Amino acid sequence: MEATHRPWLECVQLHADVLADHFSEDIFALDLGALSDYLTGKSLGLPAAQLPQVPAVYGDASSFFAASYLTAGLQSLLQDVLGGLGGAQGSRVLKLVTPFGGGKSHTLAALLHGALSRAALDALPEAKGLPRPEDVRVAVVDGQFFDVAVGKKAPKPGKESFTAQTIWGWIAWALGGEEGYEVVRQQDEKRVAPGGDQIGELLKMGPSLILLDELLGYLISAGGMRVEQTTLRDETLLFLQRLTVAVGNSPNAVLVYSLQSSKRESLEYTGLLQTVEHLAARKDQRREPVEDDEILNVIQRRLLAGPVDANMATSVAEAYRQVFTQTRRAYAQGDSEQQQAEEEGLALRDRIQAAYPFHPALIDVMRERWAAIPDFQRTRGALRFLAACLRAAHRAGASRLLLGPGDVPMQDSDVRLAFFKEVGQREDFHACLQHDFVGVNARSRRIDDRRAREVTAEAGKQPALRLATSMLMYSFGGLRRTEGDDGDPLPPGIGEPELLGISIGPDLDNTTVQACLKELREQCLYMHFDGLRYCFKKDPNVTLLVEQEAEAVARSEDLVRARIKEMIEARLAGQPSAVVWPAKAADIPDREPRFLTAYLPLEHAALAAAEQQSTVRDLVENYGSRTREFRNAIGIAIPAKDQIKVLRRATRYLLAVERVQGKARELNLTNAQRSQVRERSATEMAAAESALLKLYETVLLPTTDGGKTGFETVGIGGRPLQSTLDGKKQAQIHQRLMELLTTVQRKVFQTLAPGRIVELFKLGRGEDGQPGIAVAKVVAGLFSFLGFPRLQGADAIRHAIARGVATGDFAYAIGEPQRGANGRYEFDWSRIAFKREVAEDEVDLDAGFLMMPTALPERDASSRPELEIHDEHGPYATDTTDEPQRPGEEPAVGRSLQGIRFTADRDALFSAWNALANLADMAGDVTVSISINEAVKLDKQMLENGVLEPLRELGLIDEQDG
Repeated sequence: MEATHRPWLECVQLHADVLADHFSEDIFALDLGALSDYLTGKSLGLPAAQLPQVPAVYGDASSFFAASYLTAGLQSLLQDVLGGLGGAQGSRVLKLVTPFGGGKSHTLAALLHGALSRAALDALPEAKGLPRPEDVRVAVVDGQFFDVAVGKKAPKPGKESFTAQTIWGWIAWALGGEEGYEVVRQQDEKRVAPGGDQIGELLKMGPSLILLDELLGYLISAGGMRVEQTTLRDETLLFLQRLTVAVGNSPNAVLVYSLQSSKRESLEYTGLLQTVEHLAARKDQRREPVEDDEILNVIQRRLLAGPVDANMATSVAEAYRQVFTQTRRAYAQGDSEQQQAEEEGLALRDRIQAAYPFHPALIDVMRERWAAIPDFQRTRGALRFLAACLRAAHRAGASRLLLGPGDVPMQDSDVRLAFFKEVGQREDFHACLQHDFVGVNARSRRIDDRRAREVTAEAGKQPALRLATSMLMYSFGGLRRTEGDDGDPLPPGIGEPELLGISIGPDLDNTTVQACLKELREQCLYMHFDGLRYCFKKDPNVTLLVEQEAEAVARSEDLVRARIKEMIEARLAGQPSAVVWPAKAADIPDREPRFLTAYLPLEHAALAAAEQQSTVRDLVENYGSRTREFRNAIGIAIPAKDQIKVLRRATRYLLAVERVQGKARELNLTNAQRSQVRERSATEMAAAESALLKLYETVLLPTTDGGKTGFETVGIGGRPLQSTLDGKKQAQIHQRLMELLTTVQRKVFQTLAPGRIVELFKLGRGEDGQPGIAVAKVVAGLFSFLGFPRLQGADAIRHAIARGVATGDFAYAIGEPQRGANGRYEFDWSRIAFKREVAEDEVDLDAGFLMMPTALPERDASSRPELEIHDEHGPYATDTTDEPQRPGEEPAVGRSLQGIRFTADRDALFSAWNALANLADMAGDVTVSISINEAVKLDKQMLENGVLEPLRELGLIDEQDG
């Protein structure tokens, strides 16, 4: 909310009637018959105790007009009625049509006060220039206050009360007193309609205003009263026909009558309604005192004391226009829709400015939707409801920029009472209110509380509750299908575009609305969405059905646990190196040449720290009753405690949804509800996958710790990984951890350098060096000894052996050979692979044997290749004996070599590496210096991962090198 915009409660003054300590909804109950009797009795000087109870705001003409807004239609009606009473030309039989706003009773009361107290109208600027008839006599017939059987008593001070038996008897007495009644006495006593002459005689007594209200109800009752060979209804209809003719021919009489605004309101008496309309059709003229947005001014005048803050109204209206237009333009396609968005925004601005402090949508929902409810009393009901809202805001001392459909304070008991009094079904909606609106754990409140914690800017705005309240306002009545259509209205509810239009504003943007709508659909128990309209109903929705099933599932936690394990197993299917929920150490295989990841069960997270450590150590150190051998080939994946609760909830609801789906026919689910169930299933499955994806993000790797088994913790820790969901949208649990261990953190290796085998197993080096080793011992050592490189699988060993054979790091043979007296192995050269390519699948991890070059068996001289070596003396030929010999010289005992320099590409360097190794064997430690053309730009990542890191692992360079 911008600083320049103040809450409406600070910008308006409420009417005294609204703020009265002893406020009663009856303050808005204007009954024309009671008002007429009050004014008549008061003019006759009757004591207050004998007068009907009428609120002062209606009984006093000045107070009445001060709280009234003269619409253009009412001004025109007063002009015609007052002018007709003064003898002006024009229509004299007028029919009121008041579908909503202004109220027919209010309109008839305005005519009554205007005729009897013309001067009171002068206080209104819009009343200037209206005619001023004098000595007007008024007759009011309110069908609600006229008993067909006993008639209606007339007040007579100090005398015995007089009773009129019929409406013509009453009209005659009201217009002419006893003299007037004498004109129709016989007809009244016999309950037969007077002739046109008698009616005309009454109208000649002076300016006469006849107001008829609620005629249909009187005629329905009159149908049961026999009069000779006919009924009182027929006689009354005949009288009405003659009355309209007589008034039409009179120079200063006016008849104003009102009937129901639609055939729906007359229930089964539509034929009777048509008859009455036909009787007066030749003379009457339709008048609608309130049209379109004039109802806004009517409500303002009645509920507010004085004018509103015009500057604030303009500022707030402009703020709403900007947000509304911006949102509409975002969805507009093409110039025409862009222009339409601008025009709609301007129209909204003008309506808000006119309706301030009310949002026009709140008036519209009553005028257009609630009017379809048979028991809704139009203006009276609207005033009662809005007054309750205003009083609640005043008590709370808080309001927003406007009072709109979403701002109705449903948490206030008086507002709830007023609301359901107008729309009905209060008791039926008790569960809906408790679960979704006002209860301690109401869903809309729960959404707002969570969002306020996560987004501090939303604190106090309650977007979810406001959206839900707007939907509730639109959940009663219905919209007319077409203008003037009296048929069945459209179903209750509000579409998303309209909901968006009435909800967004300076403090509630489209993004927030959309996010809250999604949560409301998923969580509210009584909100229904059929794909087009949102609506609250007394019947539970799919969410509640799911909730009920979820409660049943929650009573059997084993079902949830079994389903979670089933989901994890499904996502780890095809991963032989993954072990799901081992219950004991023997459940994790041993002596398998591959890195195994054991995923611990959810219960592990609930254990105390000491118990967790003991459990993990047991899994790593033991295998059944014996000690585990392959300790360097195991990782323990720990479940994340914060994800377990999320996963259990999602799984519980997933099971509940499946139960509802299984009972779809039994529950009589509609197609729309079945679709909602499928959507809910997808939602819960997505929540479960998200939790599964984050469930295992920490791995414990065993290490040496002072002779004991220690553990290194490796965690994802927010690092972005490539592995998320597979093509089936299932969590790639194992793939993520292996990406972490093999690529991101590099704790498990997919390859092994041949030199690492030589180094780790001390082959051919120093006094402790061994000339050869069985491949099986290499495998066992790499997967057993903590501190050795962790290999993902045995293929890394096969690859290293094949590569080492090709480069001459060592030779390979099948079977373990014997060593001779000279320290060399005695083996057939034809069975030895050395300095040649060997297919990896030819490497036998069980029967294979590695031999260092210096321990290989000697070859025959005939098979030794000659080499040409260059030094400072020029070339000389030699064989493969231990020392080279110059031509013509004795065999040299030894010679020195200061250094060698050569330029080589990748292939040449690869081939020369064995020669350098031989040099190292002869000379001991050697220093290798590598120079690179400075003009060549090296890839930083490839240099680090492919060159420097392997050299660091071999211990050839320090961490800071490179």
